[in-house]
Amino acid sequence: MRGSIAAFLSVMRTVVASRLAYRGDLYFSMLVTLLGETVLPLITLLIYRSGASFPGWSLSEVMLIQAVFMLAKGLAYPFFFGMVYNTLDRVQDGTFDVLLLKPRSALFMTLVTGFSIDGLGRLLGGLALFLIALTGVHVPGAAAWLGFIMLMVMSVCILFASALFMSGMLFHWVGSSRVYEIHDSITAFGRYPRTIYAKPLQWILTYVLPVAMIAFLPASTLLGRANAGLAGAIAFSVVFLAAGLLFWHGMLRKYSSAGG
Repeated sequence: MRGSIAAFLSVMRTVVASRLAYRGDLYFSMLVTLLGETVLPLITLLIYRSGASFPGWSLSEVMLIQAVFMLAKGLAYPFFFGMVYNTLDRVQDGTFDVLLLKPRSALFMTLVTGFSIDGLGRLLGGLALFLIALTGVHVPGAAAWLGFIMLMVMSVCILFASALFMSGMLFHWVGSSRVYEIHDSITAFGRYPRTIYAKPLQWILTYVLPVAMIAFLPASTLLGRANAGLAGAIAFSVVFLAAGLLFWHGMLRKYSSAGG
């Protein structure tokens, strides 16, 4: 375990050093990511300024949900989502076999070699929006913060499981390079309060595609709002993560290297 952590930290230092060698490119990439992520909160602000609103939710509460969504992605993308394009590129050019020869698990090597800091702008933007949103809401107390932290862990786990499903698909369907767009389209539902959707869609977003766990459930827990079906959502999130791990390893066993 200590060796794996040391290996991960070594790769992180190398990646950071290599990206800092081209600071202008890194800062521009972070700025573009930040601007892209702030478009929706800006639209939400304009909606509320025009007099419209999401029923039952104040501007600060909706902003908090969108900030938590950015934070979750900002935490998960540098560590987990690089494995998707890492898998795609290595399977297509036949270099994934090299990872299988390393003295670490294939999943660990895929994660480590996919680490990227280009999405840090999303994390910084999410943190800034989170702090701004907190000034306009009432947080009940320590218990709410504890529940929020626990659900944020589940949120990152859901995004990790999503990366596992997308990466696993690419072992067999190497032309599925649009999986990111599909994932972004589905998870976009998590940027808004779950209660604005019809009941059947709320159920789907909680128990089938656990998008509500990414931002809505952690944010509403922090706000002290009652969350119907929270225990079931947590249980299903654990199942979703386990299914992602099983799927990834199952697809790896079906992987045919460039040599056949």
